[in-house]
Amino acid sequence: MKIAITGHSAGIGQALAKQYENRGHEIIGLSERYGDDIKNTNKLADKIEPCDMFINNAQAGYSQTELAWEVYRRWKNLKDHVIINISSMITSNLGALDIDYQIYRIQKLALEETHRQMLTNNTWPRVCLVKPGMIKTATSHNGVDADEWAETLVNILEHTGKTQIYEIGIGQIAEDSFEI
Repeated sequence: MKIAITGHSAGIGQALAKQYENRGHEIIGLSERYGDDIKNTNKLADKIEPCDMFINNAQAGYSQTELAWEVYRRWKNLKDHVIINISSMITSNLGALDIDYQIYRIQKLALEETHRQMLTNNTWPRVCLVKPGMIKTATSHNGVDADEWAETLVNILEHTGKTQIYEIGIGQIAEDSFEI
């Protein structure tokens, strides 16, 4: 399978790229670090269009949402295509957040609403919303290891069979919680 991943050079994007590459998939990495600007929706969509799966991970303003719509339009009615939209568990946080996190939360909520609108269309491609919890990355030193998180997600997504996963949240087990 040919998989496009935005933000593939760091954090969970990098961890997902490694997981899929180790499983024999071809990765089309799209990262600002390598000259790909997520704000250039059409140029990125041109690179994503020949792929089978798009992991919509990188976020800059509302560009992640705009890119999701553009790829969805181009892939309309393609049954073997999948868009994985990466949001954040912060969208469930109703507590006091500083202004930067409030803006980030609203941008991710826009992506989540986009995902839900795509589902109401009852057309292809398949779409799945993933809401990471606390994950260790270059910007966050708390949470579950990004590689462990990515392996868990890929295992779930690869073993669904004919079951559609619409939304999934994956994060760290709190140290004072219990496992079932």
